[in-house]
Amino acid sequence: MRLEVGQQIGNYRVIRSLGEGGTGVVYEVEHVQLGVHYALKAFTLATGHVETLRQKFLTEGKLLARLRSRNIVRVYDLSCDEATNTLYFVMDLVLAKGGHPCSLADIKIDDFDEDSVFRWFSELARTLDFIHSQGIVHRDIKLSNVLLAEDGRAILSDFGISRLCSNRLRGAVNAVNTMVTEAGALPRFIMGTQGYMAPEIIRGEEATPAADVYALGVMFVYLLTGIWYESGSKVFALLESLEYRWNEVLPKLLAENPLDRPTDLTALVETLRKDPDVASDGRKAKRRGNLRRAALWFLALVSSVVIAIGGYIFVNKPLSNNVDDFDDAFGLRGIYESDS
Repeated sequence: MRLEVGQQIGNYRVIRSLGEGGTGVVYEVEHVQLGVHYALKAFTLATGHVETLRQKFLTEGKLLARLRSRNIVRVYDLSCDEATNTLYFVMDLVLAKGGHPCSLADIKIDDFDEDSVFRWFSELARTLDFIHSQGIVHRDIKLSNVLLAEDGRAILSDFGISRLCSNRLRGAVNAVNTMVTEAGALPRFIMGTQGYMAPEIIRGEEATPAADVYALGVMFVYLLTGIWYESGSKVFALLESLEYRWNEVLPKLLAENPLDRPTDLTALVETLRKDPDVASDGRKAKRRGNLRRAALWFLALVSSVVIAIGGYIFVNKPLSNNVDDFDDAFGLRGIYESDS
């Protein structure tokens, strides 16, 4: 069911709808006693693999309640509304300047400069290193899952299809077991978003941190050129005119073989820093304009471009359909990012 403005769910009153994901709708809500505003994600799926995705929704809420990072949304409450039987969790309300929700998918390529792109890369590199160190593979790194805060921070959201490799963490959040099989008689699910998925994921292999690294590369090629990355394209040549050393870093992230992709993204930030020989802001603006003209010329020659589709293609066979009680969802100590 959808929630209406003014409707109360648990201790929260709905203010407005903020957006919709694969398994739920996100609302801005106000705590009726405290008067504090949060974001509330309500599980709304009614058809398909409902029970499996309901379990993953629970896992997402429990997981985000444990992660502590300035660049990851945090969950504060998880419950099921008795009146509507709606499962929901409550998290940080992330709004950009002007009080509106904004993700990297919502901004135009002319609305930001290369320094902003470098900042977002630095923040997401550190964040991915952090979650990978905890045994988490996000599996859906994409523009619309990176929110922009009022201070310009990039904040990673939507861990709904993440894979947990840590047995300790899996036990803490009662994660759903999934598997990928090559047996033709059994169904398979690929979890991710078309256009961002690494080659090995499309082949049906299990997701590893290298798949997140590939998706990060796709994102930043687009942010810098306006072109969706496609294997074999000449888009990397466009990066050579930029101030930061993107042409030394992004090809590594987009290596066809996952074993060739870097495992320490934070270390790449130093590699990226500006060439000291690059001149003033005037030259910067000129180079940015040259890149845009080159990108338009490139697009005119390309007959087809891979376009990221917002929906999910689920391709994993669940081994367990048991949903445990989540009364103890916040019983464990959170996992902290070391430098946040």
